[in-house]
Amino acid sequence: MTMAVDFSFGTKAETLDRLQGKLSQSNIPDLLYFEIQEWTSNSHEVISKIATRFEGQKVAVRSSAQGEDAAEQAMAGQFDSVLNIPADSAKEILGAVDEVIESYVAHGKVLDQRDHILIQKMLTDVEVSGVLFTQDIKTGAPYFVINYDDITGRTDTVTAGGEYSNRTLYVHRGAIEAVKSERFHNLISAASEIEKVINSTALDIEFGIDSGSCIHILQVRRITTEPNWNRSITVRIDDAVKQIQNFVAKRFLPMSAVLGKRSVFGQMPDWNPAEMIGRAPRPLAMSLYRHLITDEAWRVARAKMNYAEPVGLPLMVSLGGQPYIDVRLSFHSLLPANLLPEIGEKLVNTWLNHLARSPQLHDKIEFEVAITGYALDFDANAQSLLGGALNDAELSEFKEALRNLTNELLVGNVTPISEELGKIESLAHRRRKFQKNNGNVDVATVASLLEDCRNLGTIPFSVLARHAFIARSLLHSLVSTGLLMPEEADSFFRSIRTIASEFSADSRLLAEAKLSRDLFFGKYGHLRPGTYDILSLRYDQRDDLFDENKSLKPTEDHSGFNLKSNRTSAIDNALAAHQLDLTCDQLFEYIRKATAAREYAKFIFSHNISDALEAITIWGQQNGLSRDELSYLKIDDILETLVIVNEQDMERQLRDLSDAGRLSHETAQALRLPQVLFDIEGVHVVPFQISEPNFVTSKAVTGRTVHLGQHEIVSKNLSNAIVMIENADPGFDWIFSHDILGLVTKYGGVNSHMAIRCAEFGIAAAIGCGEQIFERLKLSSSVELNCAENHIRPSED
Repeated sequence: MTMAVDFSFGTKAETLDRLQGKLSQSNIPDLLYFEIQEWTSNSHEVISKIATRFEGQKVAVRSSAQGEDAAEQAMAGQFDSVLNIPADSAKEILGAVDEVIESYVAHGKVLDQRDHILIQKMLTDVEVSGVLFTQDIKTGAPYFVINYDDITGRTDTVTAGGEYSNRTLYVHRGAIEAVKSERFHNLISAASEIEKVINSTALDIEFGIDSGSCIHILQVRRITTEPNWNRSITVRIDDAVKQIQNFVAKRFLPMSAVLGKRSVFGQMPDWNPAEMIGRAPRPLAMSLYRHLITDEAWRVARAKMNYAEPVGLPLMVSLGGQPYIDVRLSFHSLLPANLLPEIGEKLVNTWLNHLARSPQLHDKIEFEVAITGYALDFDANAQSLLGGALNDAELSEFKEALRNLTNELLVGNVTPISEELGKIESLAHRRRKFQKNNGNVDVATVASLLEDCRNLGTIPFSVLARHAFIARSLLHSLVSTGLLMPEEADSFFRSIRTIASEFSADSRLLAEAKLSRDLFFGKYGHLRPGTYDILSLRYDQRDDLFDENKSLKPTEDHSGFNLKSNRTSAIDNALAAHQLDLTCDQLFEYIRKATAAREYAKFIFSHNISDALEAITIWGQQNGLSRDELSYLKIDDILETLVIVNEQDMERQLRDLSDAGRLSHETAQALRLPQVLFDIEGVHVVPFQISEPNFVTSKAVTGRTVHLGQHEIVSKNLSNAIVMIENADPGFDWIFSHDILGLVTKYGGVNSHMAIRCAEFGIAAAIGCGEQIFERLKLSSSVELNCAENHIRPSED
């Protein structure tokens, strides 16, 4: 066992030199280092030493400046490294050393003659390289965080940040045995040994791994953010991980009255909570989302449409404060209600296994994993998505059940769009009437607004959203079967006039002083960039979103869409052949109505949520609580003050609950879980799964980036910019009133709100890039977005 000894850090070179001979689980490549003053006074002698020490080999020339790896601050990656230099080439060694020294000055360092230059034997046969942090550098959470490149074969891609080939793996320190990869198991063993030698668990280790899974250590430094860590976070994360493990272990087993042998949990499938409320939302936002949608409304709506209903079960669970959809329940609820359970069981299991094998499809489950509505490409989809899961008789029965369900919805025999829109209009009418007659603002106001919102808002919206998914699937099938060209589908989408089109036109009228602010904010003032976030101010509370001096998007042309007669006839024939009871014209009208209705319903029900949040704010102020403190309460904490009498002072009681919520939220933010969780090991070993962005339009654009948050003041010019937002919330609709070049989101699905918006306005977009791609793009001032070729990357310019 390696024994801890007194250890002192020096420059990069000195630290590695002091570790030489003390490690058995890893190797430190042969090295030599010297001071700049030695190089300045006698570079020829230094070059001779290098040639002798590394005869016939190639070397890396690296920075090793004083203070580069200081305890208080580090300058990792700021200075140059020059790789693959022949040790016996005096000219190349001279040039490489001078380049590294020049990089000290170029990056603002005051040159110190005691600064070192490090010469290391160049690693060959490198399969993996990267950087390992022995704790999460932001929070100090107990994870080994491994940023690695297993593609290029280079050793500097992670620290330099130049190649888009990097991946990240989080390994909970309490479950290292869950690591199945030999190379990563060896790496963590090597890191653990270095921790013991140095007597520190706050280390930043640069490494390389060869084809034999041997670990080579290129650098060891302290993590400089350690003083900012909350020391209690380790205990709280460890407790949360145990609780999550116990919970999901039970849910990975069969459940009574639910189809499917096991569950799979995801942050983006179905009701995509990561898109709407974020990866680690505050308690009020999460509890509102549950209360209004995922506890009950989601399945009530699907039952009305003759889909199967997993009675009594909430769709979304909280894993350590992070929202996850139980995808088993999603798939169950997207089967025809009259389908035989044994067929449904096979389908659900097939789709769950597909998602577990291809987690990158987590935001596309209704298009690339499951079959949830009948479309013209059913047979092709059944072959690719079902394989041999069903025999011919079962497949025929599933096909007929799905066709009957879809037909009933298309022709309006079940949950007609007009009927659901009538409920939405009733919601708006009731809200206006309530506001007119009710002068008091209290918790009863909140309860009334939310109850109406659920019964007349989110339930009919859920119905309309399902209509919109079916509509999108049918349109997609026209393209996939060759009945419609992709550019024709794009043109059709641009012809659909939604509430976003009205908003864009009204924004221009406002800027041109042709529409009063009172009328404009009377219609749109309730919107906020975070629909469920009490900290996100409404449009009518902000002065930074609508400025006549900012470049506004030209008014969109929503002229009619016309198909050639031969196209119409071909689609009519195809619909008849598939026994779908509508014509081509009726189909396009259905798609148009379903798309616009979904967006309008969301616009209307969000008004109730927005007003409820403001009512909570006023009530909170009356009880001595700020918006920030209220954000850590759950909606039930607030509503229960109507019925539960507590002897304790209300302000103190609510503040205690808020403090507890704050602590839980801190833990949720520090906790690391995969976007798709399909086994117990995933609780402990967490890869940043590479998402496949959903590209909208066929455009290719390159431009500067502007990153927008939910709470920040917008002072930047968005004209001709590629806008980057994390959550594709409808409250960001204001960006479409500006002449933006493109849109990139971290979260969002193929048929999400923002995908519809961008298709409508013809804006190039990459929706749902995922954490890894999005965070990399944020570091670039310019992005190349090519929707036709399905790629997005930092621009070379």
